[in-house]
Amino acid sequence: MHLVRVNRIRKSVVAENTFPSNHSTLDAASAALQPIIGKVWRYCEDADIRSHTVTLKVKYADFSQVTQSRTGAEPVSSRAELEQVSLTLLKPLFPVPRGIRLLGVTLSALNDKLAEADTQFRLMLQRSAAPPQN
Repeated sequence: MHLVRVNRIRKSVVAENTFPSNHSTLDAASAALQPIIGKVWRYCEDADIRSHTVTLKVKYADFSQVTQSRTGAEPVSSRAELEQVSLTLLKPLFPVPRGIRLLGVTLSALNDKLAEADTQFRLMLQRSAAPPQN
């Protein structure tokens, strides 16, 4: 028997879409990526979380797949930044030898903004409370 943990901590946010027809141009793939980015960002805004790592998933018409990711020193802080990183990961894949059948965006290395602020505050208190060393 397995128990379902309802209050588990989310480790990633994912949205992807399989298309009814293949996309073979950067413009078409970029346009198809917009609602996916929007869905991921809405979740982050609603849950008040941010991410350091953006991963782009691309599945081609022949069902082969590639993923590209980028991890920044600071969490992605806006939809525009998420879009920029996603498109930066997408552009080098063009021209595509076969059409794109699926696109997905994953955010991982998530940060709860309130927990992060609380942790930073506690660290500053610990540092300021320590006596100077001579």
